[in-house]
Amino acid sequence: MTQDLKLSEKLFCLSVNPKNGGILMNASAALSMTIAGSVFVELIKKELVSIENGVVHLEKPTLQNDEIHEFFLKPIRLREKDRKIRTWISWFNARGRKIRKLFLRDLVRKNVLRIEEKRFLFIPYDKIYLRDRELVENIRKEVETTLLGKSSPTDDSIILAVMAGKTNLLQRVFPERAQRKEAARNLKKLPETQVSKAVQEAIQMMHAAVVAAAT
Repeated sequence: MTQDLKLSEKLFCLSVNPKNGGILMNASAALSMTIAGSVFVELIKKELVSIENGVVHLEKPTLQNDEIHEFFLKPIRLREKDRKIRTWISWFNARGRKIRKLFLRDLVRKNVLRIEEKRFLFIPYDKIYLRDRELVENIRKEVETTLLGKSSPTDDSIILAVMAGKTNLLQRVFPERAQRKEAARNLKKLPETQVSKAVQEAIQMMHAAVVAAAT
């Protein structure tokens, strides 16, 4: 039931507060980085880009119908010199607000999320809520199943679980502390996938830089 959503879309949906709407506080700081990393995984799997020694290479300059993929590929096309994956993730992280708007528009169009106009001190703003709760619950269960070893994980489920962990979403997936501790231990034991290894390393570097800047 979740196969119609891309990895990055699943991650974005998991970051929405299921009770009160909006982006979960724990996920907010890391979300733009992990979303960018997830999109790069998708681009690699579509053979649009490749990563070698941490450097992103454009493989196919074809224009994409997918608005989010095109948003990521356009600046890569325009660069004459290849750049490191961590540089690109930093570049897209700085454009996190724009990227979140693209995801929100896409997921509202797919009837997965909805928007309500709110007001704070007479200032209007939009707040996002889950619409298709069953679909998002299935995404949560996918991560749960992977991290509790209830089934043999696929590459896609491993990458989703790793990205959920790096987005600080374990509390969202595992409300009970005992299960959350078990999941955190199992997260470290998950096998690396060739597609995600370079992306994970880049996100880890970015995450460490953000933590260092905040302390």
